[in-house]
Amino acid sequence: MDPRLRLLRNNKCYLSWRSIDRACQSIIQQIKNAPEPVEVGAVIGLSRGGLIPATYLANHLSVREVYVHGYHSYDDETNMRDSRNDHGIMYQDSVPVVRGMVGADTTILIVDDLCDEGITMQGLVARFNNSAGQPLQLKTATLYCKPHSVFEPDYVGESIDDMWLVFPWELQDKT
Repeated sequence: MDPRLRLLRNNKCYLSWRSIDRACQSIIQQIKNAPEPVEVGAVIGLSRGGLIPATYLANHLSVREVYVHGYHSYDDETNMRDSRNDHGIMYQDSVPVVRGMVGADTTILIVDDLCDEGITMQGLVARFNNSAGQPLQLKTATLYCKPHSVFEPDYVGESIDDMWLVFPWELQDKT
């Protein structure tokens, strides 16, 4: 991570809007410069962290179809994984909606802010692959990815060290 773009306090890295812009622009360039042309026809933002990057990417890629998938792998109060559910908790399922709205020839871009352990992204990709219907063309993107992630997104804005990230759209305790 570019040291000019981070501000460390209390062992947390507070990201700037400029760093978010750079990560999104990196993803856009990777999509545009892919060896095989990628025409994204729909974007799914993983709620909540992936919603702002999904909107940004959809606008810059001229994609009008944007969906929300509510899926998280951590408890909001404890920041711990639910030991009874390896892939987290799904509370808004976009899979049936997306399957009903897009064709098999449409590339779907799944977007999140962070691929920490990779469980959330891995879970949604598996959900799509295990759902009924013809196979879909899925691509994945994340603004930041940690080295220990079990899932490797197709597009990564920036690979980072193992640190706690605070995004500019999150509530921030700056003490």
